[in-house]
Amino acid sequence: MDNCSLVSQDVNSDCSFADLLFRRPSVSDKAVTTALVEKPKLKTTRKSWSKKESELLTVLIRQGKSSAFAAKELGRTLCAVDGQIRKLNIQRCKGLTIKQEQFLRDNYWLLGAAGCAKKLNRNQATIAYYAKYLDLKKPTRDDVNPPIPRCLLPYDMVKRVSVLQRKSPTSKNKVDDAVVIFYDKNGPSTPMMAMHLDQLCSALDQHFNRRPGVTAQALTHGYKAV
Repeated sequence: MDNCSLVSQDVNSDCSFADLLFRRPSVSDKAVTTALVEKPKLKTTRKSWSKKESELLTVLIRQGKSSAFAAKELGRTLCAVDGQIRKLNIQRCKGLTIKQEQFLRDNYWLLGAAGCAKKLNRNQATIAYYAKYLDLKKPTRDDVNPPIPRCLLPYDMVKRVSVLQRKSPTSKNKVDDAVVIFYDKNGPSTPMMAMHLDQLCSALDQHFNRRPGVTAQALTHGYKAV
């Protein structure tokens, strides 16, 4: 009797003998995990890039902007922007400093992309891009008279100008008497060349399509001559 009482204590009163005749379906841990992990897939469509978007992307990247910044500006995903950058083979350009940009504005018309790139120690393609971005142009050889030589460099430019009065008795006025002296240095140096002031005034009259003598009269009589 004691043994029977011990066995009866371990039996679940809620489970009957009839319940043992039916096998409950077993659920594996893998099935449960799969059901929890699987999520409905969202249908996505690829949006093609327009020409305007590609041009804006090119400008942003060449200005040194990040892909994340370009993605935000264009309303695109980061993966889409990176893929378009690879497709267009866009090269990122390091930005110019304020001093470099001012040098480019002052000297691009004379040196061109190759000369400015050499002076600034930058890539020629970068200089060409920023020159186009700043709307800088180099005149052709025939745009000036006489033609500008291709080998003209910054140290050939005039750095200082002085005006010398000859005090010649044959001079008609101060303009006819004056000689302009050009120097290649700001300090004391040997004069580069000289030119009669009246000849310089005549060249300015011709260049600005003014009647002969206007520039010279403006120097001697002020605004009334103009």
